[in-house]
Formats: sequence, structure tokens, C-alpha cells
Amino acid sequence: MSYFRMSLLLICIGSVTPLYGQVPYQIGDWPQWRGPEANGISQETGLLKEWPEGGPKVLWQVETVGVGYSSIAVKGNRIYTLGDLDGVEHVICLDATSGSTLWEKQPGELSALLTARVENEFQQLDKNQDGRIDETEALSRFGWDFTKFDRSIPNAKVEEIAERRVKALLKQIDANNDGSLDFTEGSLFRDSFGRMDQEDQSIDKAALAASRAESYLKQLDADSDGQLSREEVRRSSLDRQFGRMDQRDPSTDKADEKLTRQEIEEGLLKFEAGRDGVVTAKELLDFYIREKVNGDGELSQSELRSTFGGYRNGMGDGPRGTPTIDGERLYVEGGNGDVACMEAATGKTIWYASLSQDFGGRTPGWGYSESPLITGNLVIVTPGGQQGTIVALDKMSGSKIWQSANVTEGAHYSTPVLATIGGVKQLVQFGNQSVFGVALDDGRLLWSYKAPANGTANCCSPIVDGDHVFASSAYGTGGGLVKITTRGDSQQAEEVYFEKRLQCHHGGIVKIGDYMYSCGDGPLTCVNFLTGKIEWQSRSVGKGSLVAADGMLYILSEGHRVALAEATPEEYREHGMFEIQSHGRPSWAHPVVAGGILYLRDQDSLTAYDIKK
Repeated sequence: MSYFRMSLLLICIGSVTPLYGQVPYQIGDWPQWRGPEANGISQETGLLKEWPEGGPKVLWQVETVGVGYSSIAVKGNRIYTLGDLDGVEHVICLDATSGSTLWEKQPGELSALLTARVENEFQQLDKNQDGRIDETEALSRFGWDFTKFDRSIPNAKVEEIAERRVKALLKQIDANNDGSLDFTEGSLFRDSFGRMDQEDQSIDKAALAASRAESYLKQLDADSDGQLSREEVRRSSLDRQFGRMDQRDPSTDKADEKLTRQEIEEGLLKFEAGRDGVVTAKELLDFYIREKVNGDGELSQSELRSTFGGYRNGMGDGPRGTPTIDGERLYVEGGNGDVACMEAATGKTIWYASLSQDFGGRTPGWGYSESPLITGNLVIVTPGGQQGTIVALDKMSGSKIWQSANVTEGAHYSTPVLATIGGVKQLVQFGNQSVFGVALDDGRLLWSYKAPANGTANCCSPIVDGDHVFASSAYGTGGGLVKITTRGDSQQAEEVYFEKRLQCHHGGIVKIGDYMYSCGDGPLTCVNFLTGKIEWQSRSVGKGSLVAADGMLYILSEGHRVALAEATPEEYREHGMFEIQSHGRPSWAHPVVAGGILYLRDQDSLTAYDIKK
């Protein structure tokens, strides 16, 4: 029997990998992150082996799932996901037949906490107690970011709004009434101030830089030593450029935390050439028009709710985790670490917990991104921190059963997997320092492996097969396989191989038979699990995520291209490719195959494609 047909048979009978997930499902369901067995493989058959030009037929498309990177869970005729709707994180339930919204809810206790916070913030921000948050009050709290939540005025002209708002703002913050703003006057705009200050192409840039350097030293050099310390430039326009201007000593490769006149001049020429450090009324108006401001310049309580209602990040707002469906219950984890159990039918909250407030967790730099893992009567989540990296909760009540007190790494972005290694049921997770296993019954540390971890972002769920564990990260690190050996009550991780080329960022790995497939750091790669030998690599559609079904790989690149390819170690064989519409961010939500349908989410858009033969 050919390898391709053998792989197909293995997928059909569901014996490709160990049993990771424990939630009930039927063929056609995708009840949790990475599918029925949490391994990225659908057990469906009878799917298209070749896509028509332009891709499979679109059954429906909706723009109603909100901002975020969460993937979806499918159970029967219902789809569940998370997304920011008007800036507030919601759990969303859709009809799988039409994509219509059945319900959208914020967990009850979280909603009450948000209401209390908004009322408190409004009182604090309304400095003059006039019952409104005007533009200066909003800028003082949020900087230019506040405009993301200042809702548009229907049919309003941007130029007219910009002129009115700039005129009113200058009246309030132009202290010397000279019609322009220096950094002290314009500090409310924070980092946006530099983008307002436009370059003068006709000016002598070197002379301007020298003049500005002289002015900075005259105004800020409090100890008259001819250079500026970090403390001296605090709250000036040099503050945000200090680290880039402070040059390293070649002999020590360290900066001295002082800016000389020469460093200031060179820095200004490099980063602000032709800019005078002052924003004129015209430059301010041009910036408002360029940024297409079309709100009224005030924050209402409703808009303030949108400001605080979800996870915020420069790499993209919104939730990251995928819901888990366990019978009649739904388990979710938001970007800020809000964990809830809800009625799958109605969205009613059954219990709620906060990873930070209840379990000492600390939100990782790009938000909590794992999905809840259900096993038996437990729900497993990863708060990270000194109280214990992993916590096991009673899935019915939310009460804590145990927390891994002797594993206190910070949380990163991986979802744990369930495995039995050496006869011990355990959870295998990727923290911010290592891949490790903890006992399912009490959370005690069994083993750990540090080589695949990097200090930036460990995202990819480990791959477990028997007594072997493979883990990988990006940022120049790579992936390694360990064999877990058991001696009495202890276990050890013994490295089999480590390969720098086997990097995976956050696109996941699918293991079929003896081979792993991933495009998590660029090319689509097929590698032998036990040896680390790379069988082939292909550019395919580029870095992204993938799932498998019916002997095929469904590949979604972060650049919004989608491909269908054979899951075979022989060579890369593509059977269709198309592009999806971009919504302004990389396409990071993993694809899903359920019920003969390929689901692709890109921010607030969810599209269903018919992939049945």
C-alpha cells in the first residue's frame, strides 16, 4: 500500500497520534483548538482532491465575528468563536448553515466588572466635571489611540471635522498662543507628535540638527556636563529617541546612558532629518486629515467601554484563543486571561475566573493565546507565574483542584496537550523557558527540556508520540526531539536531535504517520519525526498555518493565500491555490475543516467553503 493511501487510512480511523483531547465529538465536528484529537487533523473523508481555479465554492461569508485572531470550534450545526465587537470582547455563536449570529455574549461577571471600571474611569477622566470626556482629557489618558474608539459621525466630512477639532484643541494646549506646538505643549500626542512634524526638503538639515542639539543642551543639561542623561531628557521629545541615539561603545558593546552633542546631532539627522521639532497648526491639521479622523473628539461612556472592553496590542487587538465545546458547555479564554464556562445553547455564564486575579498570572506580551483543554472533570489553563504555571479547575464549578507550585515559568502562547508517557498521564506545555511535562493528577513536575525555548515567543503546541516529544519555536531557535525515559517515580528528557532549520512560529505542526508538516517559519516542510531528516521543502504559499483532512494539507499563509497539497513525504504536490481578502492584518487564525466545509477566518470575516466531492 502506498504511503499516501496508508496516511489516508490512518486519518480515517483516527489513529494518527495519541489521544490528546478528551471532549466528545462526532465525525464532522471540530470541538476544540486543532480539532477532534487536538492534533490538527480532521477525520472526514470524501473531500475534494483538486480545487477549481479561484478556489472552492463559497457557501457563505459574514463580517460579524469581530476583531481578533481566534479560530473556531464546530459542534453539530453551531460554530463558536471569540471576537471584539465595538471594542468589547464577546463569545459568538453562529449557525453553521448560514453563518447568521445566534447569540453574542460577554461573560456575565466580566461584563459587570467592565461596567464598574468604565464608571470609575469616566469620573477620573472628567477633570472639569462637565459630564463629558473632551479631546484633551482623552489624549492625556490614551494618547492618539483614543481616536480608535471615537466613533465616526455618519456622512461627516473629514476636513470639516479636522478643522473644528484642531482649532478647539490649539485654544486649549497652545500655551504661548504662537499658533504652533513644541513637544511640551504637544506631549499629549506622545509618539504621534513625531509623525506630525513634517520634513522641510529645502532646509539645511545638518544646520537644523546642530541648532536643535544646541537648544536641547541649553534647555535640558541640568548639571552642565555637556551631555544629557535619561533623567534629564525625561518628558522631552528626546525621550522617545534616547535608546536609538545612545551609541554603543565598540569595546564593550554597551551604551553609556548619556547623549553627547554629537550623538544628538547624528540621531536627529538619522531619525528626524529636516524636522524642526515643532508642529504648526497646518501640520496638525494635515495630520488629522491624513489620519481620517471623523469622530466628535469626545469619549462617551459607550466609547469608553470599547476602550477597555478587550485585549489591546500593537500587533492586533482582540482575543486569540479558541473555544472548547464539552457536551452542553462551552469553555473560553480571552486575551486578558478571562476564563469562563458558558451554556453552549444560550451563552449564559455558569462560572468565571481571572488568570491574573485568581491564580497570580501575568499576561504575556502578546496576550493570553492558549485555548482551554478539557480532560475528565478538569479544565486546564496556563496563568503562568509564581503561584504555578498551570492550573487545573473543576470544569463544573471553576474551583481550583491544583496549581503547579513547583513549575513557575511565565505563560507564553502555546496550548497544552494531554499525553500518557511512561504510563503516567500528563500535560505537556511550552512555557516561556522550557517545554515540560506535569502530572495530570497533581501538577508535579515530571521533566523539562529547554533547547527549543526562546526569550521572545514560544507558541507552537508540542507534538507527542509515544515516549517522544517534539517542540519548536522561531526567532532563530529551531526544534528538537526528546525521548522521555522513566526511572521509578522520575522522568528525564533525553535529546534525540535538535535542528535549527525546524523552526515554527505560531502556525502549528501536523504529524501524519512518521512525518511532520509545518510552514510555521516560511517554507512548507516535511520532516521525519524520529530522525529530524528534512524530506522536502517548498515555498508553497509562504509562512502560515495548516490542518490536515482526507490525506491533504490545507495551508493558510499569513499573506492571505490558501493552498491544497498532498500529505506525502515524496514531494510537494499542490492541488489548488487561491487568495482571500485582507482585512489589514496578517491572517493568523488557523483554518478549520468540519462537516465537509473549510472555514477561514480573517479578523471580523468568516468564510465557509464547500470542499465535499
